[in-house]
Amino acid sequence: MQANLEWFRTFKAVYDTGTMSGAAKLLYVSQPGVGLHLNALESYTGFPLFERTARKMIPTEKGKLLYQQMLNSLMCLEDIEMRFQRKSGTERATVSVGMCVETFQQALERHIPSLDFNLIMQFGSHDQLNLSLENGAVDLILTTCTSNSNGLIYDPFTAERLVMVAGLHTDLSGFKVPDQSDKTVARDWMKAQLWYNTAADMGVLNSFWEVNFGERPGFLPNYIVPNKFSIIRCLSQGNGLAVLPEFLCRQAIESGQVTKIWEGFQPLENTLYFGKRKQSLYMQEIGYIETLLQNEFK
Repeated sequence: MQANLEWFRTFKAVYDTGTMSGAAKLLYVSQPGVGLHLNALESYTGFPLFERTARKMIPTEKGKLLYQQMLNSLMCLEDIEMRFQRKSGTERATVSVGMCVETFQQALERHIPSLDFNLIMQFGSHDQLNLSLENGAVDLILTTCTSNSNGLIYDPFTAERLVMVAGLHTDLSGFKVPDQSDKTVARDWMKAQLWYNTAADMGVLNSFWEVNFGERPGFLPNYIVPNKFSIIRCLSQGNGLAVLPEFLCRQAIESGQVTKIWEGFQPLENTLYFGKRKQSLYMQEIGYIETLLQNEFK
């Protein structure tokens, strides 16, 4: 029995939308057709990929594993499909760019209507973005980690400083700026607070804590939310703490929605790189996006 690529495309659609009907609308096929593809793939793999409930398709552990392993390959094929699709009218260059979704919303999103070329955005972890660049699925990435792969170049262009911020209604009366000679009081106060984080950046809080206190935090965040802007919105309405890139929350700090309470004994910064191939057909378009982002980060 040979696998059909459409089975995997259908599986991804069900995974992304969470329902058979949602996948059918996304793929412009009938719902029974989605069911047939999914059943065929489960028969091929030999294990259930989803737990079927009345309202939602919940991926099993095997389903999650399959999704993670096939996602980059399928996205690469979809990108190739889009690049080579025949289009009407004047041909425009198509550039694929990868970065975290918060940076896109903060720095690039509002510039899209003025672009004179097509843009395909991809989001993911820094490891995923580097893999997509190596595989040719993207032309430019914004990342904090580099790769040693031949044919790729990484140009540092700015650094994101991580700061500790507090929510609008956080009681700061018991907070004392930590002193190198006595960190205990401030550390214990911080541990007693509510904490926010994202699933993709669990290591950020650990790094901040280790650099400043020489140990792991020893606690788990109370709230794991989809992205950093979700954290800022939650903090602007309640209490709690989070460690965030300063450029993402600068507007909220200036408007008083959140309060920057500490930068650490020594500021923790991540260098941001432009990653791209040494040779590309779209160097002019890539350079234009780089200039836009450089101006935003100034």
